[in-house]
Amino acid sequence: MLSGLLLFLPESILKKMSLDELPVLWNRIIGIVFLLSVALISTMIVFSVISHITEKRRNKRIRVNLKKKLQTLNLRQKAIIVQLLRSEDKTISLDKNSGDTIYLVNNLFLHMPEQAFTLGWNNEMILTYVPQPWLLDLYNEEPELFK
Repeated sequence: MLSGLLLFLPESILKKMSLDELPVLWNRIIGIVFLLSVALISTMIVFSVISHITEKRRNKRIRVNLKKKLQTLNLRQKAIIVQLLRSEDKTISLDKNSGDTIYLVNNLFLHMPEQAFTLGWNNEMILTYVPQPWLLDLYNEEPELFK
């Protein structure tokens, strides 16, 4: 900004600040600094806008794919997800080695936030799971998908 002011302020203001008699080399350097800073700022703005747009498109595409994946779940897996989303604290305790649990974790429906576990009958490991954030958002926006 300062380089732009030094380049474009009227002569009367520059004279009051004693900056009207700068050498030509300094004026050229100030001009180059101004052009580089404008180019850098405009590039940063363009790339941030482009990344924001592509992120929105990517999230929308991922959400559509996950909705399709949600509809392909079997009845037991859907029941686990509905029970989880309707619970008060949004957690559920499941056996780590259960096929349904493994499928839901691997396909990004459930997340295991901690490693604490309890041993159930037959020494099965019972872990606490929470839903992925996208699943909570989808449940809040479209609860009819989970009926």
